[in-house]
Amino acid sequence: MIDQIYEFFAKLGYTHPLHPSLVHGPIGGVIVAFFLGMAASKWPRRNLLQSAYYVIIITFILYFPTVLAGILDWQHYYDGALILPIKIKMVLAVVFLLLLSIILMAGRHPKTPPWTMNMLYTLCLFNVIGLGYYGGQLVYGGRLPEAGESFSEGRKIFVTRCSGCHANGGNILKPNLPLRTAPQLESYELFLEFIRNPKLPNGKTGPMPALKENELSDQKVRELYNYVIHGFAKPTRSGDR
Repeated sequence: MIDQIYEFFAKLGYTHPLHPSLVHGPIGGVIVAFFLGMAASKWPRRNLLQSAYYVIIITFILYFPTVLAGILDWQHYYDGALILPIKIKMVLAVVFLLLLSIILMAGRHPKTPPWTMNMLYTLCLFNVIGLGYYGGQLVYGGRLPEAGESFSEGRKIFVTRCSGCHANGGNILKPNLPLRTAPQLESYELFLEFIRNPKLPNGKTGPMPALKENELSDQKVRELYNYVIHGFAKPTRSGDR
């Protein structure tokens, strides 16, 4: 079911994860509410506090599709693996929901002191900074070797398709099978065969999703292969295809 959702978006020309395109809503809402609250503390105007509260209402609504998209990406790109950044993001997401709920309840009472609301907005701000940081760790944390301009297209594909699990040429889900020493890198043909039908060394289907030709053409796979070969170490494992 989840794969079908991504296949549908791929047919529309959208081949990227869903979550990153939605996170700007809740994060932006918290930032706006924080600065409105700070402005209200300097210029005590009720409409500033009301505006901050209304922004949080919108943020609360946007929270749910954003989290849903994150769960879908997690299942599709990480096969539901509970790696450390994912665990931390889960905890922070729960805390974020609790903070938003408290703000919604507190903001309904006229007697709630402005400093209380500002404290809650500040906590939300630190929370989304943490969420953003660990989201960045998943995507960018030490996983992209430099390469020449001729490998830029392959690098883009690696960022979108591979960097989540293969940080710095490793393998988050199967640490004993790092990308940088994979025997499938011995030739483009082996790499293409594996990309289309990935299997574990024992022949069983592993966590890596297959990339069909309608998702990634043979030419795109070649560009990805050239980048991986240029950016990471040559294969050293053998006999475990």
